[in-house]
This record gives sequence, structure tokens and C-alpha cells, in this order.
Amino acid sequence: MNLLGNVINALVVGTVGLAVAWLMRGHFQAMWAQFEARFAAVNRRFEAVEVRIDRLEERFETRMDAFQPSLDAMRSHLTQVALAVGVRGRASGA
Repeated sequence: MNLLGNVINALVVGTVGLAVAWLMRGHFQAMWAQFEARFAAVNRRFEAVEVRIDRLEERFETRMDAFQPSLDAMRSHLTQVALAVGVRGRASGA
């Protein structure tokens, strides 16, 4: 009698477990779809940030390329002023 009760309890627990799993299957699929949608949104945001950083790097390099000739010209002018004033060059051993 005790064995029959245990078998019936096991069948009931198994059946209820399968029923709950079958009912929750749709919920887990919906949760997974929602997770994938959020992950895709985060991925799009990271890609947008990468694009902005790339544009910023391009702008920075453009400005530095435009600034370099000005810096070279300033260095040349300062050298001419130093030579006109009579500044001697540094000793090579110092």
C-alpha cells in the first residue's frame, strides 16, 4: 500500500512538473526574445559610440596635420630670431 502511494505521488509530481514546464515554455521564450532585443539595442549603442570615436579621431588627426606646418614655421621663426640676437648653439657634449 505504501509503495502504491509513493508511485502515485511520483506520477502526480512528475505530471505537475511537466505541466508547469509546458506552461512556462512560452514565458521563457518571451524572456529570451526580450533579452535578445535588449542585447541588440546595447550592441547598436556601442557601435554608435565606436563611430563617434572614429569621427573624433579623424577630426583630431586633421587638425594635427593642419597644425604641424604652423608649428614648423614658428620653430623656423624662433631660430631666425635666436640667430639674429646672437645666441650660440648648445655644446654637443652637454
